[in-house]
Amino acid sequence: MADIQLSKYHVSKDIGFLLEPLQDVLPDYFEPWNRLAKSLPDLVASHKFRDAVKEMPLLDSSKLAGYRQKRLAHLQLVLITSGYLWQEGEGGAVQRLPECVAKPLWNVSNDLGLKPVLTYGDVCLTNCKVKNGDIEVMYNLPGGAGTEWFLKVCGIVELTLGKGAQSVQNILDGAKANDKAKLTSGLTELTTVIGNMQTSLAKMNDNLTPEHFYNVLRPFLGGFGGPASPISGGLIYEGVSDAPVKMIGGSAAQSSAMQLLDNLLGVTHSPDKQAFLDEISNYMIPAHKQLLVDLTKMPRKVPQVVAEAKDANLSKAYTGCVAALTQYRTYHIQVVTKYIVTASKSDAPKSLAYKDTGRSDLIPFLKEVRDDTEKMQK
Repeated sequence: MADIQLSKYHVSKDIGFLLEPLQDVLPDYFEPWNRLAKSLPDLVASHKFRDAVKEMPLLDSSKLAGYRQKRLAHLQLVLITSGYLWQEGEGGAVQRLPECVAKPLWNVSNDLGLKPVLTYGDVCLTNCKVKNGDIEVMYNLPGGAGTEWFLKVCGIVELTLGKGAQSVQNILDGAKANDKAKLTSGLTELTTVIGNMQTSLAKMNDNLTPEHFYNVLRPFLGGFGGPASPISGGLIYEGVSDAPVKMIGGSAAQSSAMQLLDNLLGVTHSPDKQAFLDEISNYMIPAHKQLLVDLTKMPRKVPQVVAEAKDANLSKAYTGCVAALTQYRTYHIQVVTKYIVTASKSDAPKSLAYKDTGRSDLIPFLKEVRDDTEKMQK
């Protein structure tokens, strides 16, 4: 098997899974998309967004040039879809998406290998632009500063991992070459990176309340199809097919970061948990999903190299890295409890966000995944 080089998977050694800098808007031909995506929060607030979408012309997506333009177009079109579906809240959701949005979204999605629904890859990885070492959110969902802060912090966490991408590459190279020194330094550096990711995630508390996330932002991240969804029968993409389509909602579970760290460090999960993680990976950027697959096919995995080396420094570095990942997952459980589980109890009639991802047992699931990680320290 050839060396795994992160750059081959749309992963930057400077910003990780975030998309490299790109333009904020599409060419003039696509100005209707630019305008609607930018004005989404205001038009939703004034209940005028659906009318504006219905007036939008059907544009030819084949005029998009290159990968980055298509990623930006996908972002704009799924934002427009989200605003259209959820303008009146979960109780006023519609079941059909107009052809002027549905057809180009479907085509762009097929071109990119993405799902025709809002995903983490859109609102974070494409939408968060690195500028002067910080994250700038290009397009916003309804909710003003609180919503923008949520999106920005997601980008900050991804950027924190991205700054440690070279340590990931060093671990891969060190394991393949059986270079104990390179592997030890890579693991030591990655331990610091994971700790920094936890510090970055903690910023969520600075400017986002559980009530805002759950009641204002969460509905716009919703999927469609299934008993927990307000659009239980699925969504019809007009001009594409009369058969309704079911998709899970946007979720941080669709970030490749945690599965990358699992696969890199050799953390394994039970078949049922892995099946869910595999399903989630279908909503990732295809190149990122392929990286996860290729990591599982490494002939010499990191735990094996560490065990065979019988080197105290290397073993300590590996154990410390796994401990940092365990601690991160413990903190993540606290965040999910605060922003989803506790917040949902005051809003019982509405569907729980985590049911959109097919997990009604979210906290037990996260604890089991955390415990699987902790076992690797022994």
